[in-house]
Amino acid sequence: MIVKLTVDNCKIEKLKNSFPQILGKTDVKQEIIDNNFTNYFTYEVDGVPVAFIHYTYLYERAELIDIAVLPKYENQGIGNSLMEHMINDCQRKGVENITLEVRKDNRKAIHLYEKNGFKSVATRKNYYQGMDAWLMEKRVDKMKDVYIFAIESSCDETSCSIVKNGKEEIATVVLSQIDIHKDFGGVVPEIASRHHVKNITMVIEECLTKANMTMEEMDAIAVTYGPGLIGSLLVGVEAAKTLAYLYKKPLIPVHHISGHIYANNLKEELKFPLIALVVSGGHTELVYMKDHYCFEKIGGTLDDAVGECYDKVARIIDVPYPGGPTIDKWAQLGEETYHLPLPLNDDSYNFSFSGLKSAVINLVHNEKQRNQPIRKKDLATSFQNTVVKIISKKTMKALKDYQVKNLIIAGGVAANHGIRETLTTLCEQENITCSVPDIKYCTDNAAMIAASGYYAYRLGRVGTLDLNPKSSIVLK
Repeated sequence: MIVKLTVDNCKIEKLKNSFPQILGKTDVKQEIIDNNFTNYFTYEVDGVPVAFIHYTYLYERAELIDIAVLPKYENQGIGNSLMEHMINDCQRKGVENITLEVRKDNRKAIHLYEKNGFKSVATRKNYYQGMDAWLMEKRVDKMKDVYIFAIESSCDETSCSIVKNGKEEIATVVLSQIDIHKDFGGVVPEIASRHHVKNITMVIEECLTKANMTMEEMDAIAVTYGPGLIGSLLVGVEAAKTLAYLYKKPLIPVHHISGHIYANNLKEELKFPLIALVVSGGHTELVYMKDHYCFEKIGGTLDDAVGECYDKVARIIDVPYPGGPTIDKWAQLGEETYHLPLPLNDDSYNFSFSGLKSAVINLVHNEKQRNQPIRKKDLATSFQNTVVKIISKKTMKALKDYQVKNLIIAGGVAANHGIRETLTTLCEQENITCSVPDIKYCTDNAAMIAASGYYAYRLGRVGTLDLNPKSSIVLK
């Protein structure tokens, strides 16, 4: 299993312990911190590094610094796997030329390099303490178009999609279960997973037919592996693993929230640094990103997610599931006549919607006790205005504090008119670019997973066939 080394002391120390003669005196952690273009990848067996490759790149040029395999694991193709990984990674990054130096008498290493397309172009005199070295070079072909086939099944939508180069949707199929779960007032996990099993093969075939493409033409298989309903996730993950195995394609694990964030890339390419406001049925988060796949959560809900709160308030006033879109529609027709508390109105980037939900419950209960009719559209307006005020306040504070001029809104609740319009207006006033995905990409869909999966693929974030779904997982 090939793993990218990050500033994780445990992993770094394990690597240094495996290769003390090569890395014993090297401050690997500081080297990674100081240089964004430095890459260490390890090959692990049972969590222990048995080989590693170290290379740097700067724009169109890259240099191989070190590659080593423990003697016990030599002649097993591990070194070749690491070389192929480096070459593919450089190709994804737009590198045109890779160079390296090797002792003239190191025939084993020279054979490995020649096998991977490196050619000797010059001699370095006395390069290794009196020993001459070959300067070897490899020209890297420009990367072709990349097609990612993606599967999304984290909740009650079974979806597959094909996306080209992370931004061009070729085909998407979404099979929703909303009508099935309406009678229960919400998603029933066991029923959802059963329908995923029933539908997944059909959705895969329909997506390929719609695109007029075959699985052989795909470059990688991306799949949502968390967070979500574990039974639903399991169906998608097992389908993706099967496809990856049968067609010998890389398997790309994608975090559901990163998918929502990268849905914006289907409209226009992300510009960094940025703040992402993620608002959905299960999440309310503020995420700072300085580059692709650099996720720093700076705030989130302490209890209910905003979409969950919408659905619960809708249930209180007898709006059928899913109630969030109806509340949003009514909010544009009513007036703010009910007073509701502004939840967690502090200077943090965190949110809390449980108290607001309780306030609505108490208000409705008290009005009924007085035999007063509930003006549903006015209550919807009062509720939504309260939500929008606190979300916009904390989002704008984050943009100011982090000195960021790019905001993206992501997730199912990104379709909410109140949130979209208010933040768009506030951003215009502050000369901030605000990006909101098309409505069809706000709710769960596989196109967003393919878009995110493309950048994971470019960065070498490839999974293995022992991938398991996770109902809860940190975005990183």
